[in-house]
Amino acid sequence: MHTLIWLLINSPKINYMTKKSIFTFLFICSLGFTQAQTVKIYGVAKSYENKEIGVWVYRDYISNLEKQLTFSEIDSAGNFVAEFEVKEIQYITLKIDKHISSMYVEPNMVYNIITFPPDSSTFQNSNLEHDIKMSINLKSKKEINALTIDYDKRFDDFLTNEYPSFVSRSTKSKIDSFKVAIFNYYSTVQNGYFKNYMTYSIATLEEKTKGSRKKLYEEYIKNKPILYNNIEYFNFFNSFYKNYLQTFALSKKDASIANLIDKQCSVDGVMNVLKKDVFLENDTIRELVLIKGLYESYYEGAFKKDSIVKMLDNIRKISTIPEHKLITQNILNSFSKLRAGVQSLYFELPDKTGLTHSIDELRTNKYLYIIFFKTDNTACLQQMKVISSFKKKYGKQIEFVGIGEDKDLKAFKEFCDKNPQYDWLLLYDNTGIKLKTNYEIKSFPTYFLIDPEGIFIQAPADGPEEYIERTFLDLTKPVSKKTKVGSKKNH
Repeated sequence: MHTLIWLLINSPKINYMTKKSIFTFLFICSLGFTQAQTVKIYGVAKSYENKEIGVWVYRDYISNLEKQLTFSEIDSAGNFVAEFEVKEIQYITLKIDKHISSMYVEPNMVYNIITFPPDSSTFQNSNLEHDIKMSINLKSKKEINALTIDYDKRFDDFLTNEYPSFVSRSTKSKIDSFKVAIFNYYSTVQNGYFKNYMTYSIATLEEKTKGSRKKLYEEYIKNKPILYNNIEYFNFFNSFYKNYLQTFALSKKDASIANLIDKQCSVDGVMNVLKKDVFLENDTIRELVLIKGLYESYYEGAFKKDSIVKMLDNIRKISTIPEHKLITQNILNSFSKLRAGVQSLYFELPDKTGLTHSIDELRTNKYLYIIFFKTDNTACLQQMKVISSFKKKYGKQIEFVGIGEDKDLKAFKEFCDKNPQYDWLLLYDNTGIKLKTNYEIKSFPTYFLIDPEGIFIQAPADGPEEYIERTFLDLTKPVSKKTKVGSKKNH
């Protein structure tokens, strides 16, 4: 089924609107049928007593931005429990201050782990993150951590034993033999994530040892699905297409890319030029390489920064691929001054009666959950219905505030009067574009979560249809049991 859909959406005979319909259908299906399930980690962390341990994941493997799923307090005996939700196999990182360790988790699984004290190398530079050893109580040889640990040992042994071949650059036959042997060894394993983990770790090795680019493309990219959640896939993908856009623009293939980006900000124009490249014939791959290339160029000065931002924003708006929309939004947010851990921006706005309320007043002794909305926006009104129930549950500890972005104050007042069900504080933005600019509002609704000290917890924040209630539950737990979910840098 998945192969059929992949061939359909990448067929040159399928027009744009049909592809868009297929993607929309798939996205709706994924929302409706892929349910998040709980993961629990019971841990022992001696030497880290009374510290916090956080669970972090990558938002995507292009921007490499992270978000915190939860954190837990390590008690005085060195024990902790971390609970969070995932929809599929997920690579996570556990962080205690600058000490980190990583593992895989699967939905609806319980793990028992031990994190070991740091060794002497940890203290050589206290400003850098350092790996610490971790032991996982593996209950089955088919569990993803058991499989990857076993495979990694065999892979490392191969590299060690064949080191002379790597030095003499006569590795092709050796890698081919290893590939056949290793897939035969794990032939009975049915875990698709693990099979792709093996495949693309070997692909990365071939790419690093200067394997034929044409062969690599045909074996690992052409007519293959993009594995957005597989870290080994993107280790290979990012290496294969590293600085590809800049290299293409500087080559003799076509000198118009710089003009199309810097002066015209034309996504379609650049996509049409890139289409000439044999490794970019697939439009989904091509769009992802363009996103990646724009991100790389922002810091390397290949194109104008303002133009790069406009290009990425255009891709975010017109892309039919949910993952690409997310990646571009993450990249755009990474350019932003709005971050978790940064002081929120001041505002003072009137309610429908004209009484003004400042952000400093609203957050006094409470968390602050803000929604920027428009009264004629259906998505806003649909999501705002849930906030009244949130207020009943969490109103003692969280202040809920809506900021209306209507141009007409009269229309805003009439909306408030006609909708008493929105029984939480609604304010009117009378600053013109100033507040929207400061908070970088690009679409509605947009949410922010701020702590009582005025520090962003999530910027932007999850909405009611995401995991925000899990965050509310953890924020409002008694201090001794409190765990914090979803501390966002970007979204």
